[in-house]
Amino acid sequence: LLCSVGHSEEKFGFTYEEIIICLRLALLNEAKEVRAAGLRALRYLIRDSAILQKVLRLQVDYLIARCIDIQQSNEVERTQALRLVRKMITVNALLFPSSITNSLIAVGNDGLQERDRMVRACIAIVCELALKNPEVVAQRGGLSAILKSVIDCQLSRINEALITTILHLLNHPHTRQYIRCDVELEQILAPYTDSHYRHNPDTAEDQLKEDREARFFASKMAIVAAFRSWSGIINLCKSGNSGIQSLIGLLCIPNMEVRRGLLEVMYEIFRLPVPVVTQDFIEALLSVDPSRFQDSWRLSDGFVASEAKVILPHRARSRPDLMDNYLALVLSAFISSGLLEGLVEVITSSDDHISVRATILLGQLLHMANTILPHSHSHHLHCLPTLMNMAASFDISQEKRLRASAAVNYLKRFHEKKKRGPKPHSLYLDHIIRKAMVVHSRREQHHRVQKDVSIIKDTEEALLMNIRDSHILNHKQNLEWNWVLIATILKWPNVNLRNKDEQMHKFVRRLLYFFKPSSKLFASLDLEHNKARQLTVAGCQFIEFLLESDEDGQTYLEELVRDIEQWLSCSSGLKPDRSLQSNGLLTTLSQHYFLFLGTLSANPSGVKMLEKCNVFQCLLNLCSLKNQDTLLKLTVSTLDYSRDGLARVILSKILTASTDNCRLYSTKHLRVLLRANVEFFSNWGIELLVTQLHDRSKAVSMEALDILDEACEDKANLHALIQMKPALTHLGDKGVLLLLRFLSIPKGFSYLSQRGYVNRQLEKWQKEYNLKYVDLVEDQLNEALTTYRKPVDGDNYVRRSNQRLQRPNVYLPVHLYAQLVHDKTGCHLLEAQNVVPDLSYTVRSPTLDNWEGVKHLKAALWALGNIGSSNWGLNLLQEENVIPDIVALAHHCEVLSIRGTCLYVLGLISKTKQGCEVLKQQGWDAVRHSRRQPWPVVPDEVERQSPSELSSVPSSLSLNSESTGSRHNSESESTQPGFYILDDEKCDLLGLPEELPLYMRSKPQKDRGPFTLLPSGSSVRRRLLSTLTLPSKKLRGTGDPKAGKQGAPRRSRTITEPSDISPTERSLAPKHYLHRAGGCIS
Repeated sequence: LLCSVGHSEEKFGFTYEEIIICLRLALLNEAKEVRAAGLRALRYLIRDSAILQKVLRLQVDYLIARCIDIQQSNEVERTQALRLVRKMITVNALLFPSSITNSLIAVGNDGLQERDRMVRACIAIVCELALKNPEVVAQRGGLSAILKSVIDCQLSRINEALITTILHLLNHPHTRQYIRCDVELEQILAPYTDSHYRHNPDTAEDQLKEDREARFFASKMAIVAAFRSWSGIINLCKSGNSGIQSLIGLLCIPNMEVRRGLLEVMYEIFRLPVPVVTQDFIEALLSVDPSRFQDSWRLSDGFVASEAKVILPHRARSRPDLMDNYLALVLSAFISSGLLEGLVEVITSSDDHISVRATILLGQLLHMANTILPHSHSHHLHCLPTLMNMAASFDISQEKRLRASAAVNYLKRFHEKKKRGPKPHSLYLDHIIRKAMVVHSRREQHHRVQKDVSIIKDTEEALLMNIRDSHILNHKQNLEWNWVLIATILKWPNVNLRNKDEQMHKFVRRLLYFFKPSSKLFASLDLEHNKARQLTVAGCQFIEFLLESDEDGQTYLEELVRDIEQWLSCSSGLKPDRSLQSNGLLTTLSQHYFLFLGTLSANPSGVKMLEKCNVFQCLLNLCSLKNQDTLLKLTVSTLDYSRDGLARVILSKILTASTDNCRLYSTKHLRVLLRANVEFFSNWGIELLVTQLHDRSKAVSMEALDILDEACEDKANLHALIQMKPALTHLGDKGVLLLLRFLSIPKGFSYLSQRGYVNRQLEKWQKEYNLKYVDLVEDQLNEALTTYRKPVDGDNYVRRSNQRLQRPNVYLPVHLYAQLVHDKTGCHLLEAQNVVPDLSYTVRSPTLDNWEGVKHLKAALWALGNIGSSNWGLNLLQEENVIPDIVALAHHCEVLSIRGTCLYVLGLISKTKQGCEVLKQQGWDAVRHSRRQPWPVVPDEVERQSPSELSSVPSSLSLNSESTGSRHNSESESTQPGFYILDDEKCDLLGLPEELPLYMRSKPQKDRGPFTLLPSGSSVRRRLLSTLTLPSKKLRGTGDPKAGKQGAPRRSRTITEPSDISPTERSLAPKHYLHRAGGCIS
């Protein structure tokens, strides 16, 4: 009736009160079907607050509560009742009656014991009501029910939703009053902190262990989720007996079960992979190696594109990574509360498998501290006096001393692994990286290898002796040949097949027969064979050996290439299933023939050979065949594109003519080539990516857009993109943001200004885009920190994943104002529009009573931070004197999420050295090295300068040799956004001035990594500093052979080591968060 007639009392012939009274009778009917129908009719009837008020005035809410509390088996009626309850919350939550609230909370509290299937639905409704009407929930004890359910729930998505409800209420002062932070929030720690904890008093003794493990797991998820939000961090790290101090204090209690659980919590909080449970340190270390094989790297899945995204670093040079800000804040709080000392205690007094895990965690945290904390707050961490003293002391038990000594050795191994950095797992990625080296580097390496090898006895006798010892001439079992010696022979310098002994020709013919596809020797071996990698590397060396040989070598090479071409033609001529089965492309070494072709394509002579044997033509024909995705993947992943030629033609054809999956993979491979720094990528790669922007598949076009966004971190690529003048607006907001990057250089600014685009965008940003920017940034942060996943293809359903990403990056999206302030013209434009004064007014007079006002304040803060990310923009902020107001908000704002936003914003202001000095005057300290220097030893300040001098001097740390804009504002002249911690206690170590420059003698052979392990004591520190400090005009040690060659002034050199951890950014940690609990680190 309601659906057909509509909501009109005249058409009904009855008033709403009369209808409600009739429906009320239905709720008292004996038949459950009638009661369910009455509830459903009420749900359709209630459409606004006026009708809801009439329902409540007639006390129907008590009947609804009765339906919820009725027997559990009556699910139809209870389901209708809960649907009606949700409709009431949607219409007007402030009118929600306490009678129904009591019923919902009762089911939520006791439903699990009674195996009530409606318990989760009731708790979900209580959470929804708590967000819209927290008062009624708090008065009825609903918040305690939610927290109790947190420890009951082992599903990460539900657990996170429950604890996030409480954290949301803690965020705003209006709702914070309903929660006793020191009592209620810290309930989530109880399974760890209470050694006699029982969630349910009536739990049977034989189920206690299983129940305790379940509570540990639920508590771990809740603690991690709490540390993913600003309200959780601030409340758990507050001064006094805080939650963080309780957790770290537990490490000193010799309870192995609790220690194991807490270590897992720490790994989760810091986004680190958890090692396998083992007593072998090396095995545990290998299990967390980023280079370890992952299933997504298989040929049938993401292949090289997936591997490269993990192994190769992002191209961003100066773009802030917000995850660094967040992790630096949390890390500083934990270190100040004694985490490192707690881990040392765990290492020296725990079982082997727990000790190994704690050692790896200690190494990871020390590395992280060295990367993202300011020098003044991390330099003292690496001495580890407690561990060293225990390793050297005979006053403690032998077992503890041996464990401490072993930990020191383990940390040294850990450092060596970090220093080496991640290595490619597959030969395909290794091939790309090696071939992508710049020509002069490759040439230098070639000459160096030749020189080194020539030290070996370069005689005919030695060569022939090696051939005999390799067993290749007299042994028919190919796998029993000495492949190490064979590789040595293939790299032998100055070998020429002409006039060589017959033994050398026989050696080559034997190898040729082994590697030919038609022989089915190499090709039939399994991919998992223990010599597979060695044999393939030898095959590539054999190709290079033949390429460098004379005419005889070319003859052998042509025979091999023609055989590969015939195999390739046969493979492509069959149906895909049959092809893969007959040739074993997915499981045998036959797929590595594409590496042979890639090796040939990287050499001019090899390219000619490929053309001569029609291999390129065969690959081109392959592009037009259907269902050949695997062959095309291998083709794209192995060919060399550094020279203009048929390889690029094949790539271009695959990008445009193949199946959707293949086009997507080949587009992703362009990111591999970008990150591998393939030569002249800007000349041809950008053009291919722009073509992909118009692909019929949205997935392909969005992938190309994302790669272009990363590519534009290099000025050469940005210039190439502007030169092409692509259409980007059809790609939505992301396309607009990429177009805005044009404004960062004069050429792009001029191009867009002539079309009136800049003024139109300024109007849009002032009206709506500044607010959209807040949503964009917070969506990215939520996706990185929680189980939330963005909807796909316009789907409104919020997808969640049980799998959290390990250490994702959240690079700050492009902002119009940040691009404009790269140039003086853009700054004048902002000045003319009075942008900074308007934003400053919002910061000084915020409206925090409603979420709309909070969002406007966040938008203003992000806008000011982006303006302050260059020296030109920073001058505008200083003229308005708004930076102290931002700092004040970071300290004292009652809305806790605003403090987090201020943290990120101050990190943006610290991008330049001038910004660092301005913030230092406000009592904040900074990381002053770039993300390309992950192993800095000393700060890069050359000499002490006053802030007034610094204001006119660009950063001494150049991130990009090109200067495309003003000297003051070039992105290449800015330092990295780094971690800030309030510097209340000034550094007066040894009575030296705080900014006294320190220089390191150049000692290439000396390992200067962050794990310098020294005993404590001021005398040792004095000796250490005396070795670090040299006269300000003498930057090299006397032992340096280059020490007197050049008289020109030099910058301070920062000794660095390569690393596999993603580059560091500047981040901030306010005193308000860390005072005592987090500590003011100095």
